Amino acid sequence: MTEREFLAELDARFTGDQRLSSLDRAVALLWFAGRDDPTLGLTAREIATAVEGAGHPTQNVARLNTQLEADRRTSRSGRTGWRLHPRTRRELDPKYAFARGPLRLAASDSVLPRELFTGTRGYIERVVEQINKSYDGELWDCCTVMCRRLLETLIIEVYEKLGRAADVKGADGHFKQLNDLINTITADTSINLGRNAVKGLKDFKELGDLSAHNRRFNARQPDIDRVRTGLRVAAEELLHLAGLRMHALPPAGGVLAPLGDHER
Repeated sequence: MTEREFLAELDARFTGDQRLSSLDRAVALLWFAGRDDPTLGLTAREIATAVEGAGHPTQNVARLNTQLEADRRTSRSGRTGWRLHPRTRRELDPKYAFARGPLRLAASDSVLPRELFTGTRGYIERVVEQINKSYDGELWDCCTVMCRRLLETLIIEVYEKLGRAADVKGADGHFKQLNDLINTITADTSINLGRNAVKGLKDFKELGDLSAHNRRFNARQPDIDRVRTGLRVAAEELLHLAGLRMHALPPAGGVLAPLGDHER
């Protein structure tokens, strides 16, 4: 959001008796300028230029500067600028929260290593990104539901690779849900799914079902941590079976190597 967009939103939100005075609008702009770095401020001239650019009448810069100097909500920023006192900023945070936008979380490998899924399918990579970010944001149920979606997708990818997509569809022609998908692939003698992958799928199934379907259950971090290793093992093996990954991840500092038959 730009300064001009912020000022336009102020005019739209605060009308009638709630309409902001020139000074309150200036204070709001100081909040906006320091929303990410509270040490940043604006001069009275900068505030006036921004307000005028948003369609308001010409501002009296000298009067505005005097008002900001007398206002207990502000303090000096540099020689000629102004910024908000920390207490004022805390008080205004809820009022102007609409200008913060969504929380941006850094990419991570908190649940599943991104490298494992790079170059597979764009929609798979995006699901893995959401898994890791929801974990980092402490959105545990969101994380487990996205893990559930990933496993469903990978099992379907395996059967599509084999040209047997009908095997994982119900009578209605739609793909089955995770419980039936796991039962199908683990009972399929034509697919050589390793013991650890089978265990990973079954260990996760209960947690995934609870988060998706039990309205009284809320996942917690230990629930995800308990199944994280099995989830990674199952996901990597399903990627290989689906032909989406031809090499295993190397150990730290190692070299990529093809999976041997005993690893498939």
